[in-house]
Amino acid sequence: MSKARLLPPLAASLWLIGCAVPPPDTRALALENAQLPDSWRAGQAAGQFDADLLGFPIDGELRSLIAEALRYNADLRQSAARMEQAQAALKAAGGAILPTVAIGGQAGTSTLPTSSMGTSGAGLVAAWEIDLWGRLAAERSAAGARWQASALDLAYARESIAAGVVRGWIALGESARQVEISQRMLSLSQQQLTLVEHARSVGRDTDQDVALQQAAVEAQRQQLQAGQQAQQQARRALEALLGRYPAAQLAAAGWPSLSDTLPAGIPSELLSRRPDLRAARQRFEAAFYGAEAAKRARLPSLKLSGGVAYLADTAVLLKSGIDNPAWAATGQLLAPIFTGGQLQAQVEAQDARQRETVAAYNRAALNALTEVENGLAGERLLRLRQQAQQTQTDALARSVAHARRQKRIGKISQYQLLQQELNLAAAQAGLLRLRGQRLDNRVALHLALGGRFPT
Repeated sequence: MSKARLLPPLAASLWLIGCAVPPPDTRALALENAQLPDSWRAGQAAGQFDADLLGFPIDGELRSLIAEALRYNADLRQSAARMEQAQAALKAAGGAILPTVAIGGQAGTSTLPTSSMGTSGAGLVAAWEIDLWGRLAAERSAAGARWQASALDLAYARESIAAGVVRGWIALGESARQVEISQRMLSLSQQQLTLVEHARSVGRDTDQDVALQQAAVEAQRQQLQAGQQAQQQARRALEALLGRYPAAQLAAAGWPSLSDTLPAGIPSELLSRRPDLRAARQRFEAAFYGAEAAKRARLPSLKLSGGVAYLADTAVLLKSGIDNPAWAATGQLLAPIFTGGQLQAQVEAQDARQRETVAAYNRAALNALTEVENGLAGERLLRLRQQAQQTQTDALARSVAHARRQKRIGKISQYQLLQQELNLAAAQAGLLRLRGQRLDNRVALHLALGGRFPT
């Protein structure tokens, strides 16, 4: 077989060899000092993780808010635009492997025998760089990995925005209910002030007693104002997340009940489930293929070009019009010898980029694992705190009921009854705060585990 016939299969074989190098295992590189346990350490959460199981229902109104945020949120639009840019770059990298074809024409007259302006006609030209060592394929793989990373970033951004809407909705609901409790506590404290002022007028209390009670009223008033400020801030934050003008006009709705069921799977599954961790893996693969392309750029390149033209007016005119064809074919083999260290510098830069992406994956993986462990620990401890707070609140409610009976028979004063009602309201505010914290923690944990939110 001739050497000319051996060249195409040889080039194909070299191309396949150049593309056959797979990227190394990112987990082994990034988590060499972090041995993943068989189960989560922070809490008992056995069972297969369900990406759709949040633990409380999402009603229709909240679903519509999530859909609105996914449509109008500016951060999400930026992520979508970045994915489109990466997709266009992938198309460009894929096109570099294929031959290029161009058509053109020229018309002109000249009396100079060496001038190309004396040639008129049209031609078709094709050029192709044979990917002997897989450099172009590596560049395409790098572009593909970057596109995959941007698509996964967009997927995680969508879930993060949805989680942010749910958390904002929870914060808005809590702030509205805290304002109601603060208004009731202010009213109770004002009733106490009225009683103390009346007692001073008949000589049972002093001016000091009145001053102390006035200070207590103002403390309750400040607490109410702080709650109103938090409510307005919660409204504006959620409105901005939705892409609306932050006018603090969004109303709160009812709160859902939280289920204790929380199967969280195992730690090793998290690395292949969370979109942001998969995106970090894809960025490492992009850097790996970028390094491979830089290394292969130091090898010889082979470019083929050819074309056919029809000449209408030339010094070598044989016939007229399309009956006067001309064709050409060329091959170029170019091996770099001296480039001032540019190619080696590109290899070193890409190797450093690989190390950077490994470190970024390590940080992202450890952060994700920490988020889950913190969320599971928070789930367990917040549930215990809520149970204790509920027990305290129930006890205070029973005490208020007894105090009302004692007030009817004259064993305690109206002031003492109001004080017990204040204590109960304070306990109810604490219970409400823990409910909000537990709901918020569940949303954050669901996102950390790689869960999905309904739209």
